[in-house]
Amino acid sequence: MKSTTLLSLISTASAATIRIDVGKEGLTFSPDTVTAQRGDVLEYHFYGPLPHSVVQSDFSGPCNPSETGGFYSGTVIPNGNGENENVFRVTVNSTSPIFYYCPVQSHCQAGMAGVVNPSSSGSETLDAYKSAAQNADTSAPAEVFGGVLGPAEDDASSSTTSGTTSTPTPTGGNNGGASGGGNGNAGSALTVSAVGVLCGIVGVVLFMI
Repeated sequence: MKSTTLLSLISTASAATIRIDVGKEGLTFSPDTVTAQRGDVLEYHFYGPLPHSVVQSDFSGPCNPSETGGFYSGTVIPNGNGENENVFRVTVNSTSPIFYYCPVQSHCQAGMAGVVNPSSSGSETLDAYKSAAQNADTSAPAEVFGGVLGPAEDDASSSTTSGTTSTPTPTGGNNGGASGGGNGNAGSALTVSAVGVLCGIVGVVLFMI
């Protein structure tokens, strides 16, 4: 029982936060390809001057919401040209590929899409998704689901690096997560505070034994 609790606490403490900038460099997600482990968190940061949002999609249905599960941030209105105070956080719970896009106006058709855990082989690539998106119609869910939209957490934000190699995972569903799997590059890092929490947990459990 104690060992099961310890493993659970260690898993929570070691989860990575992966930062993805939305619209910072034009109609793009930066980076647009990341990898994630189960329990990691995708943290979307929104930039002006244009409004943006993020929706999970299926490879077979570019620019349209995933048929099952998924997530949707709602449209985030910019604060001028800078970063919006709110971020959208999605907990990853699968290692299958997760495609996502921005449904605002024709952003998706212009190539504003990304993937978590891309497949290492086969034809279901982000480039293929973007190519198919050029002639697709865009739609979005009616309300926010599958994640949490709110102010950035200082510790989590400062602990994330974007554009480096990582291994996070997506979770699907209306309960705050994303689902998918594969390879890719991403920013992930353990915070100093997470390591401290981990050490404290181990100490407490050893004391209880």
